Amino acid sequence: MARKMNSKRSIRLAREVLQIEAEGILSLIDRVGINFHEAINLIYKTRGRVIVTGIGKSGIIGRKIAATLNSTGTPALFLHPAEAIHGDLGIVTKEDVVLIISNSGETEEVITLIPSFKRLGVPIIAFTGNPDSTLAKYSDIVIDTGVKREACPLGIVPTASTTSALAMGDALSVALLEKRQFGLKEFRKYHPGGSLGKRLSPKVKDLMVPAKDLTIIRKGQTIKEVLDKLGKAQSLWVLNRDKKLLGVITDIEKRALFLMPFDKWSHIKVEVIMYRVPSIGLEQSIIDGLKMLKKADRNELAVIDENGHFCGAIFLHDILNRSLEG
Repeated sequence: MARKMNSKRSIRLAREVLQIEAEGILSLIDRVGINFHEAINLIYKTRGRVIVTGIGKSGIIGRKIAATLNSTGTPALFLHPAEAIHGDLGIVTKEDVVLIISNSGETEEVITLIPSFKRLGVPIIAFTGNPDSTLAKYSDIVIDTGVKREACPLGIVPTASTTSALAMGDALSVALLEKRQFGLKEFRKYHPGGSLGKRLSPKVKDLMVPAKDLTIIRKGQTIKEVLDKLGKAQSLWVLNRDKKLLGVITDIEKRALFLMPFDKWSHIKVEVIMYRVPSIGLEQSIIDGLKMLKKADRNELAVIDENGHFCGAIFLHDILNRSLEG
């Protein structure tokens, strides 16, 4: 007969589970050391893939770790131990690295594979909660993912231990991402169909404000001559006779005017106070634009065509608005 559970008990139990699993993850922090660093370097230097294997709940975690590695620039493949001993072991090459996940370190199905990996000369990284296990003994690098207790009341269902392995897999993936300098551009390449990929995929030409909609002024004009435009437009774009951009005047540059005597404004040329804004090509990506804006510490970029002619501008607020779209 099913046990009746009131709301207070179910809430308390859920909180206990989360507390135990959180403790399990936090306990890993002090165990991340030289072994973790060596695992990162080993995977980074390998010419092949990371072959992830495990069975049961560990196998499910292994599939997720392989997926995360793949999406962050590290080629990975999940190998089911049962399928491996029936022919799928052929996917493993001497160029690969094997990551075996087993909390006990004594799981028969994965221990059976170790001699085959050794014959191939493939280095083995172990995620295990038992550093004295058979798996740990025959692995090249051992990363301790053990927890003090499982979250289930019986203490036997893999809960905190699988969460621990999953978290360590995320740590491994993120550390490799950083080492590979895997940025937004690369992420978009691996996620062309995702919502983030779609938001980051536009090119500069898709978001730019065309030159005809901007306030254009000419080189040689004085502040007094463009005073009316200065008061109405947020940005004024300074061009020469060849339609080449010389610079921009925004609120930042306008403030400098108040440090100058008003009676001098009829003699001050616009190019004296303009900012020589960086330019970006029509076909470049929005990600490139974001990097340039960050480096320049500005809110606007000039957009030029293949001939270097000014054809518009792109603004930070437009990029941010696009990134927030569903």
